[in-house]
Amino acid sequence: MNLINKYKAYFFLVLIFGSITFADNQIEGRWHLVGYEENIMYEFQNNLRYSIYSIDGIFGDIDEAGATPSPYYILDDIITIDLHFGNIVNYQMFFYCNYNIVEFIDIDSNILHSTMFKEDFNFNNNDCYANIENCYDLSSIDFGLCDMFLGSGWNGNECENFSGCGWVVEDIDYSDLFFESIDECQANCNQLNCQDGFVEINGLCFSEIDISIIQKMIDNSYESGIDLDCNGSPYCGSPNPYFDSEEFWGYLMYDDITYQFLGNNNGIVEPLELGIQKWEDGRLTDLDCGAYIYCQLSGPIPFEINYLTELKRFRVEGNYFDGYVPYTICDLEINYNDYIDFDLSYNRLCAPFPSCIDIDNNFWGQFDDECSDIGDINYDYSINILDIITMINYI
Repeated sequence: MNLINKYKAYFFLVLIFGSITFADNQIEGRWHLVGYEENIMYEFQNNLRYSIYSIDGIFGDIDEAGATPSPYYILDDIITIDLHFGNIVNYQMFFYCNYNIVEFIDIDSNILHSTMFKEDFNFNNNDCYANIENCYDLSSIDFGLCDMFLGSGWNGNECENFSGCGWVVEDIDYSDLFFESIDECQANCNQLNCQDGFVEINGLCFSEIDISIIQKMIDNSYESGIDLDCNGSPYCGSPNPYFDSEEFWGYLMYDDITYQFLGNNNGIVEPLELGIQKWEDGRLTDLDCGAYIYCQLSGPIPFEINYLTELKRFRVEGNYFDGYVPYTICDLEINYNDYIDFDLSYNRLCAPFPSCIDIDNNFWGQFDDECSDIGDINYDYSINILDIITMINYI
């Protein structure tokens, strides 16, 4: 099956059965074409692209669209549009500015075909698009086999360092598309590509849910009011105030690249400053807050701990967590029998413990002197029938 027939088959299946992908949801709506903002608008709806024309910048609805709408199909981030009479085009879509701007890159030539922005978005007066032209995909440019460092640039997915024989290739000067460092490249490029449900921090995309769970651990620690008899020590507190210091030695690993997000000395421990963390594709996979790291967390373990669906390592031994371990912790995809990956020992946690926790291993233990007065299992600040129901879930 040749390419045209292949996509005709796709169009047939889409029109008959329907198909919705993440990119489908983002492209649907009304878009201005940059350079022709006052004359043409495209509306993407139900796998059909309508062309709406105007002579005064005022656009009607699709009932006033000219010509026959063009069917389109999206596979991942590639949009294929049938312009009729055997003309089928394929573009890779790059969304920016919270999906208000989209660039269409011809997948054969790797050249920008067109740029569109959503109706009611102020394209000419916004901060987020100012640096996008510098985030050009340089991965297909042959700069030669020399070792000269050219700079840090965007490869279509992430920032990397480029080397070569020079910045001019086939009479085109690419020097303005490079940054002086990986950090500068990430600050300008990575933040433009965060999907819904992810937030940009320090030029990287992080799951809003995962960040919120870490934040809750921090909030619970501040709210616990625990007295650690610090006597003014800069390394003592709950959570450990040293993590907010520029001198903190910890690090964060993101997609196998190690970053040192030093504290900002604002007096508050923030989520990415807590302990040692590992993230993959914007999701938290490892949180090390145990021995020799001294996060000094306190208060209850968040009931929503199971929202960390990609967590594979949770080391919090030797902290000051108290109360009951939420049974939701057993929903994690963790090897609970390997203390290298999972360790809650030597906190102030109280029995009964969820069934996934092995309390018979040689490393288990809790400072549970104050557990006899505990009864509020679901942390609603009252002891009632709901605590009994919650208790049953542990059995």
